[in-house]
Amino acid sequence: MSLSSAYRLPRRVPPWLLPRLRGESELDHLARQNEQYFTEQVGENHDWWTRIGEHFDFRNAKVLDLGCGHGALSICIAEAGASEVLGLDLETDRITFASSVVHQRYPGLAGKLHFACQDIRTLPERHYYDYIVSKDSFEHIDELQSVVSSIAHLLKPGGKLIVGFSPLYYSPFGDHGRLGLPRAWLHAVLPEGWLLRWASAKERRRIEKIGDLGLNKLTPAEFRSLFPESQWRVIRLKYNRGSRRPLRLMYALRKIPPPEKYFTVNIYAVIEAIDAAPITRCSPS
Repeated sequence: MSLSSAYRLPRRVPPWLLPRLRGESELDHLARQNEQYFTEQVGENHDWWTRIGEHFDFRNAKVLDLGCGHGALSICIAEAGASEVLGLDLETDRITFASSVVHQRYPGLAGKLHFACQDIRTLPERHYYDYIVSKDSFEHIDELQSVVSSIAHLLKPGGKLIVGFSPLYYSPFGDHGRLGLPRAWLHAVLPEGWLLRWASAKERRRIEKIGDLGLNKLTPAEFRSLFPESQWRVIRLKYNRGSRRPLRLMYALRKIPPPEKYFTVNIYAVIEAIDAAPITRCSPS
């Protein structure tokens, strides 16, 4: 099986591309998208923890879920015994959905599980959290260096950042389908000016940079540079985690330095804060 044939476009329609049904109101359409998001997140939780590759005892822990989406991972951690869980996201409708789900379906967690539409860089706490987790968000976050600085500021000494995300921008489908291109890697090799014109026509709005599509083009080398040894201890750092055959092939190819970014689909890491990094305050974008 060739790499190109292994990486055909997925048939599943992602929640954000679910078409509006005939006669469906805009509000009902959004509710259906949110429900599919949440259902998929719940189904992905076990696989995500397996790819992280380590068990964590969250009993009585204070945990922040960065980029919590619709709240599925936050709920999982609260059910595991955390004393306090805060889920942060910048999408208002996701936070509204997550809060509603907890009160309607998990009332027993309502006292220790909270959600906020807030930039992590605006939180005032210092050395407060035992864990900060982030699932499938690092590839979307702007000004990631200042965000990581804030994470260090918020973690207790010895606190852990647990992060896993996929797909990285330069990998086969790293545009997350947002460019609507028909083949793997086209977004990574075509001139960016052409991609921006294509995206502007598709979105019917002016797209001035790839970041306008919610993608920060993070590479494996850039990810590693976020965690200097003076401030962090890397406990676990794994690439291309998963059991699918194409991922195993990509794992071998990514070891060749020049094309590493093109063959790194995902990153899963556990990183311990050993010292407070100097906080860099930026205006939330």
